[in-house]
Amino acid sequence: MPIKRSIALQPLSRQHHNGLLFCLLLGKGVRRNASLDEMQQFIQQFRAQDLDSHFAAEEKLLMPLANQYNELQPLLNQMHAEHILLVELMDQIERTPANENILYLSRQLEQHIRFEEKVLFTAIEKVISAEALREIQEVLNHDVHTSNCLNYPIKFWEK
Repeated sequence: MPIKRSIALQPLSRQHHNGLLFCLLLGKGVRRNASLDEMQQFIQQFRAQDLDSHFAAEEKLLMPLANQYNELQPLLNQMHAEHILLVELMDQIERTPANENILYLSRQLEQHIRFEEKVLFTAIEKVISAEALREIQEVLNHDVHTSNCLNYPIKFWEK
């Protein structure tokens, strides 16, 4: 059953939906033995157009909550550590594209998204004030865009 997300965090959740689609498409590509070069380019484009700005928005808006709400600190630290790991995995794929690296990235990103949606965002919505949520919403409504992985021009997952 889908989670009813607060309107303030919905822009990030929409990006998460696209991230899950990214993971699904990578899995299909690996199963179909798609070109490593094409999948690597897809990963680079997703990172440049979506993930880097998504991570930056989360860290800019959510990490400061750790100073105000002690109970969120371990969850936000986990979020940040996972961001670092995911960037390292993408760097690894750029240096050494391999199906096992791509599948590992896909699994780790999916787990990360599910952690943020089911654990972190749920905790944030329960703990922070309505005013703090409104402030996050104001920034996200102006600064966050959502693309769609299906618009990638090379459909390596269909070959």
